[in-house]
Parts: sequence; C-alpha cells; structure tokens
Amino acid sequence: MKAREYGIALNWNYIVISIVVISVLTMLVLYLPGMRDCDTAILKSIRLALSPFPSYIPAFVCSFGNAYNIYMFWPQIVAASVLISHRYYLKTFMLILFTQVAILTKDCIKNFVCRTRPCGDEVAGYSFPSGHATASVCFYGILIYIIHTHIRNDFWRNFLIIVIGIWIFLCCLARLWLGVHFLSDVIAGAFLGFLFVNLYIIFSKSLNA
Repeated sequence: MKAREYGIALNWNYIVISIVVISVLTMLVLYLPGMRDCDTAILKSIRLALSPFPSYIPAFVCSFGNAYNIYMFWPQIVAASVLISHRYYLKTFMLILFTQVAILTKDCIKNFVCRTRPCGDEVAGYSFPSGHATASVCFYGILIYIIHTHIRNDFWRNFLIIVIGIWIFLCCLARLWLGVHFLSDVIAGAFLGFLFVNLYIIFSKSLNA
C-alpha cells in the first residue's frame, strides 16, 4: 500500500512538473520577443545535422503520430484488440479516452497561443504545441506503462519498452526534421502527453485497473 501511495505521489509530482514546463514555454512563446529567433536558430542547426538523411524517413514516422491520420488509428486498434482479448476492458477504454482528451487539450492550447509554424502556411494549423509529440508520448507512453506492469518475461518487456521509447523519440524528432515545428513546440507537446500518461497511471492505480 505504501509503495502504491508513493508511486501515485510521484506521478502527481510529474504532473506538476509538466504543467510548469508547459506554462513557462507558453509564456515565453507569447511574451518573449526573441523566442522565435532563438527557436529558428536551433531548428536550423537540427535540420542541418539531419540533412544527410533521406526525408522519407521523418515523413513515414510522422504518419504514425498524426492524431487525425488513419495511420494513428491503427496502433490504437491493435492495442485495444490485444487488451480486449485479455479482458482488460477498463484499460482499453482509459487508453483511448486519455489519448483523445490529450489531443483535444492540445487543440485548445494551439487555438489559444495561435503560433505560426516555422514553415509558414505549407502545413495547416498552428505550431504550439506539437500535436504529433502530444499524441505519441501520450498513447505510446501509456502502452509502455501497460507493458511494464503486465508482461512478465524480462526480455520481451525490456525489448518492447526500448522499441516504443525509440519510436516516441523519432516521432518528436521527425517534426523538427521536417521543419514544421520549433523545438519548444515539441517539448511542450511531449510534456503535455507525459502529463496525461501520469493521469492515466494515477487513475489506473486508484481503480486497481
């Protein structure tokens, strides 16, 4: 019991940290005049470092992080099917629910900040925070937690966690690679997704799901 209470307290700490990071970045984007210039310089450096690699790599990765793309639905369908087959009905519902709420929250922040993308109007929508980062960190982060708590085989548990962790990193990096988001957009999106991962964990532990 004490271990679970400690775990939930730690998750609340992560939520507070996430809120602080998102709030600070939002204020910087809104009110710091030099923020865009700084972000632009960082983005140019990152894209220059990644320029030797083919552009189809980030384009492929991004297709599985777009919250409104059919390719993002397939991982959710597969994960839900596996969970339902093991009769984890509540976990399935919570996985989809928290992912969708994270996406809606991201949209609210985007429409509040109204930051234009570094690529201008080439890609629709506002830039801050990154929706791909939010959806990827939230959905795949919850999957990591489920895998960590339910797969007993050490090899497969660690293997899947590492693979999914790398995929999350690539989803976030790909947005910078393509030049459609600033670094601050991706960081804010990642912390927003992380916030909902911890909310999921708290609810899951509280409901013994």
